[in-house]
Amino acid sequence: MNRRSFLHLSTVAALAAPVLTGSADKVEHGSLDDRIRGLMFGTAIGDALGGPIEFQARDAVQRLPNPPKVWRDEEGLDDARRRSAAGRLVLRPYDDLRPVPESYGHWNHNAAPGTITDDTRHKLVLLQALRVAEQRRKLPLGVADLSRAYLEWSKRPSVANRAEYATLAADWLEEWQFAARWILGERDPVRARPPERMWQSLPTCCGQMTLPPLAALFAGQPERAYRAAWHLAFFDNGYGRDMNAALIAALAQALVTPVDLANPRPAWLKVLAVLRDTDPFGFARIRWTQRAVHRWLDFAHRMAKEAASRPARMFAVFEREFAQNAKWEAQIPFAVMFGCLEMCDYDPLAALQLSQEWGHDTDSYAQLLGAFIGALHGPVLFRAAWRTAVAERLQADFQVDIEDECKLLARLQRLGARQSLVKVS
Repeated sequence: MNRRSFLHLSTVAALAAPVLTGSADKVEHGSLDDRIRGLMFGTAIGDALGGPIEFQARDAVQRLPNPPKVWRDEEGLDDARRRSAAGRLVLRPYDDLRPVPESYGHWNHNAAPGTITDDTRHKLVLLQALRVAEQRRKLPLGVADLSRAYLEWSKRPSVANRAEYATLAADWLEEWQFAARWILGERDPVRARPPERMWQSLPTCCGQMTLPPLAALFAGQPERAYRAAWHLAFFDNGYGRDMNAALIAALAQALVTPVDLANPRPAWLKVLAVLRDTDPFGFARIRWTQRAVHRWLDFAHRMAKEAASRPARMFAVFEREFAQNAKWEAQIPFAVMFGCLEMCDYDPLAALQLSQEWGHDTDSYAQLLGAFIGALHGPVLFRAAWRTAVAERLQADFQVDIEDECKLLARLQRLGARQSLVKVS
């Protein structure tokens, strides 16, 4: 089942006391502000990288110019092939496979390279909520504020003044707005429904799409980042809520972890230790169960190790393991990202490309991985042409200046040394 068919019935063609603060200034290999830019550009570039081929038939993708590699079973990933993988990265136009706008995808006909999908639009909702709270002096941000942002976002002129955008937005936001109204106290079942019913209560990648910018507010403070993500994530259910909050905690650590560009593995091991150990609600101590974060992190590393540097073998296990899952359930981007990183010996761009070569929900995998590698390596990791492309498309399509959004996050991060930024209960 692909995310497009699951998320909508038909394709659209036409509150508690605040306790959190933050503090950090500079990190080795670039300022914290620069790392924040890396996170934001990385996640948008990853989204735009995967968008044109997301859930497309393998044979159709292979007919594209410079298609993702189809790995043969015996092919290993050595240093030369890692360099080759990084060289295959390309921002594609949408016109070959997805010329028509889709509510959960791109919103323009024959969209240009650098165009983002819903994975980035969710972040724009969070960023608008933060900007409004700052402007109105209404910090700390609470779950009710984020819920209102999901109801208000499509009223912004860049959406409301374009009839097709307004139609697409209504379909895209339907589930989130049902849940948002419930959070805000509505109980009319025509308009409001419990968040626990979202996507049949599946643990999904919703928080992975929306919440990565929160890591910037709590750079170097993974437990606070976790708690902020947990309390805002009205759209996450089951173990997805813990898994997605743990990812934001690890991303907060990535922003301040020194990295040796020639040997990034030690930096990643620090980030992975934080991912595994940040557990303020004690999920790992629940008897007779295994914490999902640990289960799927162990699975990803085991698959990469057992595949013995052969991507086709790891991908075959993914196909078997996730055959009955929607490919956007929370554990799948999680396992794909960490499996590809391990397979590539933590080469950031090789891993980013490898995440595309399994297929399926390619933009969700790449946007999450892009956030992490950008947070560790900064924006210079990505070609200037890629950064320009996503910046231009965000401005043209949504009147969003990504540099201004980065400055907002950096400004709020510094403000967090003096006041609370997110309400928790």
